[in-house]
Amino acid sequence: MSNDKKIKHGGNLREASKEYQIPLDNWIDLSTGINPRAWEIPELIPSTVWQRLPELDDDLLPSAKKYYGCSDILPLAGSQVAIQSLPYCRRSSRVAIVSPCYAEYPFWWQQAGHTVYRVAKGEIDAILSLVDVLILINPNNPDANQYTGEQLQNYHQQLSQRGGWLIVDEAFIDTTPEESLLKKYPDEMPEGLIVLRSFGKFFGLAGIRLGFIAAHQPLLAQIAQQQGSWGVSHPARWLGALALADDVWHQDTIHFLQRQSGALFEVMSKKLKQVKKSHYFCYCEHPKAKKITETLAKQGIWIRYFEKPAAIRLGLPKSDEELNILKRFFSINIT
Repeated sequence: MSNDKKIKHGGNLREASKEYQIPLDNWIDLSTGINPRAWEIPELIPSTVWQRLPELDDDLLPSAKKYYGCSDILPLAGSQVAIQSLPYCRRSSRVAIVSPCYAEYPFWWQQAGHTVYRVAKGEIDAILSLVDVLILINPNNPDANQYTGEQLQNYHQQLSQRGGWLIVDEAFIDTTPEESLLKKYPDEMPEGLIVLRSFGKFFGLAGIRLGFIAAHQPLLAQIAQQQGSWGVSHPARWLGALALADDVWHQDTIHFLQRQSGALFEVMSKKLKQVKKSHYFCYCEHPKAKKITETLAKQGIWIRYFEKPAAIRLGLPKSDEELNILKRFFSINIT
């Protein structure tokens, strides 16, 4: 990918450190939507975990099927693999992507030669009969918009009748697992419905590069062939299986994320109007979004800035100490 086409993401703290001349260790990094309190990796990892090639009959898939409540699921080296692979799994299509959204979606579908339309959530019903593929994130990143299961099943029904696809990215749904579409199809995924799940967001281990795709078996086989035999490393599979089976941690973390996102929403809402909240971040469109971003950056607080529409997104503080620091800076007129 050339520099002029570089896609912007959060987490680029080294760039911020150089630009604002603040050491890396002195930042509060709120630029991503990743759980700041990660699942704790075991202190002792057997050396064989690092020595063995991936084994597809290990504990990862059974743990994933139980955690996600779905049998038609495939582990990937991050859900990014699916985002990049799916556009090459069908012929040239008309693709509607609900925006604002994760920037990788329009990029890769355009790269594969498809016609891409960026649409607002409220435009879906009007355009659905005119497109072959609909892509949306539930809850959405970055604006936290959500869809009901009934809405999504209706979209899928209309698309699948003519060979179309509904792709639902559920990267941020782990805190409300009952709302996942996968719960509706425990035994067999229907044709035309594709659901992506991220491991790194909820478990706070983005660097492990692990994700999942749930879909009809023939499509899973196609994605598996593209990924190759050893797409997911043995350490990622070993740790992933343990984390997915840690039910006590799951419940504790759901409560933490819900509580922390509520506290962040309260801090932001005292200064900003129309703040939107997910359990991983808060989002606000504001004409002075760039100024707010720069003001916080000068104080060592790194957030995500969006140009169109002008908006900010803040990930969750990992501690009460970080939350209090943020509260102090929001108490002054940052706008």
